[in-house]
Amino acid sequence: MEKMDGPQEQRGLSREDWIGAGRQVLIDKGIAGVRLRALSESLGATTGAFYWQYRKLEDFLEDLRQDWAQRNTGPFTRAIAGAGPSGMRQYLAYVRALVLETEFNPRYDNAIRDWAHSDPRTATVLREIEVFRIEQLRAVFEALGFAGKAALIRARVTYFHQAGYNAMQITETREERLQNIPYYAEILTDRTDLMALDLADAVQEFLSAPPKWLD
Repeated sequence: MEKMDGPQEQRGLSREDWIGAGRQVLIDKGIAGVRLRALSESLGATTGAFYWQYRKLEDFLEDLRQDWAQRNTGPFTRAIAGAGPSGMRQYLAYVRALVLETEFNPRYDNAIRDWAHSDPRTATVLREIEVFRIEQLRAVFEALGFAGKAALIRARVTYFHQAGYNAMQITETREERLQNIPYYAEILTDRTDLMALDLADAVQEFLSAPPKWLD
């Protein structure tokens, strides 16, 4: 479709503006709510302004899928890479990104999984990212000293637990979630470094600045 004339401010909307609007609608209302008119209204624009950035809706939907893939996986990739070679530090960095949710948005994951039930392309992207995330975790457990299936199964348990926890929308206070971390760490890593931390604030401080003796 050819681009349509529109006010300068509408023509000035970027792809990032449209993706941001689409992301929020997808999270709040699911894929059924991602309609051109609703997106345009959320941005105070006409539907014609959309075509200054996209030829068709499917091009936009693909950008939305890739936005999720990068936005909700990047925090874990950066956290693990920044933790250095220590497997325990990598694990704690992953947990920090997961639990504190400063960048990772579990509702975005849930929205994509719901969309994948009815859309083959979304299902493919979801599957590719989930394989990547599990392999990422397997490398963490290998750095912790586990090999073969011992590393793979721990990676799967960690990831499936995360996905199930988010999908079930477990009702748990932030304090409870932090206090549970030492127990998950013991089960998954065979290390008891965190078990002496009985207060949520102590666990969060440990996650934020793991002590030098940890290695």
